[in-house]
Amino acid sequence: MAHDHEHDHGDHTETPLRALTIALAINTVFLVVEFVGALYADSLTLLADAVHMLTDSASLGLALLAAWVATRPADAKRTYGYQRAEVLGAFLNGIFLLATVAYILYDAIQRFQDPRAVRPLVVVVVGVLGLVANLAAAWVLRGDRELLNVEGAFLHLLADALGSVAAIVVGVALYYTDILVLDPLFAVLVAGLVLYSAKDLLADSLNILLQGTPSDVAIGEVTRYLGNLEGVVEVHDVHVWALDSTQTALSAHVVVADGTDPDAVLSHCRQELARKFDIDHATIQVESPEFSHVADFDCYEFGGKH
Repeated sequence: MAHDHEHDHGDHTETPLRALTIALAINTVFLVVEFVGALYADSLTLLADAVHMLTDSASLGLALLAAWVATRPADAKRTYGYQRAEVLGAFLNGIFLLATVAYILYDAIQRFQDPRAVRPLVVVVVGVLGLVANLAAAWVLRGDRELLNVEGAFLHLLADALGSVAAIVVGVALYYTDILVLDPLFAVLVAGLVLYSAKDLLADSLNILLQGTPSDVAIGEVTRYLGNLEGVVEVHDVHVWALDSTQTALSAHVVVADGTDPDAVLSHCRQELARKFDIDHATIQVESPEFSHVADFDCYEFGGKH
């Protein structure tokens, strides 16, 4: 037998601590402005956007904490390192978004039953300022979106920017009309935007936490590709999972032909996995045909069928 281990835990991505800190500062400063404006204007759309911005600040703070934890090196207890803390942060951000949707929808139902007059000019001014603040914070994070944790914060900010656009539209409409139902109606629109931004974030982060196969990797295709490499007789017991949003891991048993150099097969498999499937952490057990026949019994008896 031979094994190939590509270990480089904790060094793949420079964690964007500075970008997250700047985005958090921008968002938090404007959060106070928008809450005061929402209360003064008595606008549910503006309040919904302010509540969403509160979750933005919470998500950015959580992302910053998770990013800091992820910089810790691997140790005896966390041999893969702490990068998955960023995925956990992304998942919790998604939960925050769902809670925001529930709050907005509940308040909107109350407003549909009892519409209230708002101060439209205040809504427009605060909406414009909110749009600028959200776009500025999103611009700061734009270069680090390959990290699921940062992507979650980025989606928060974009959804909130659309919420600010909705507030501007409501303010302008109510300045020229008295259709008070527009305020809760646009608040529901903001809630829909929030829900949309949470859907993929929750699905992706939960899949990683459950060690699911990444959506862009087909195990059958990987198995067939390895099986067709020179010197490979059979490939079995293949597992592929995401360590975090940027690293994919694989473990597999590769049966090599008699007289084949196992080190050459290992090197070739590793190079092809990285080149074709972007799998940067491979643990491969090389077996002779005789050993594989014996090991099959052990896999099924003790490890379960794969």
